[in-house]
Amino acid sequence: MSAFSDLQGKIAARLAAVDTAIPAPVPANDQPIQFITEIIGDLKNIIDRSVARIGIVGIVLSPSAKRIGAEHTSPIALKPLIEVQIQENVIVNRSAAGTQVAAFDLVVFCMRRLHLWSPIGQRISRLTLDETPYLLVSEYPILTYNVRVNASLTIT
Repeated sequence: MSAFSDLQGKIAARLAAVDTAIPAPVPANDQPIQFITEIIGDLKNIIDRSVARIGIVGIVLSPSAKRIGAEHTSPIALKPLIEVQIQENVIVNRSAAGTQVAAFDLVVFCMRRLHLWSPIGQRISRLTLDETPYLLVSEYPILTYNVRVNASLTIT
């Protein structure tokens, strides 16, 4: 598994984990909100089913990165931008079958849960919110936001 895939998996696990310090929004239908990564099987099918069944899903997208430091140094130091995309079918999600957790509430939860968290438990590797912490990507037909956090990553 690559360093990027490992980082994606840790972020998805962090968002799905139980944490009393920063509790997740409670779905009205007792269906957990899924946080998935792009590295799993048939991603489009999983997203489509989640959005159609409970109305909302979170996807940890593949990161883009900027190189930091000198050009000719080793190890390679990168500053990846990770985006967690929240997709909500408002009609399904706000109905009795849905979670009734609004997409923007999930955006705020992701920002709170990821800001200053370290995937390896060290201060130097803490995630930080981007200068643009979230973007409204689409309003229709699926309400979509991207939560944006920066990481530090070294490739040896």
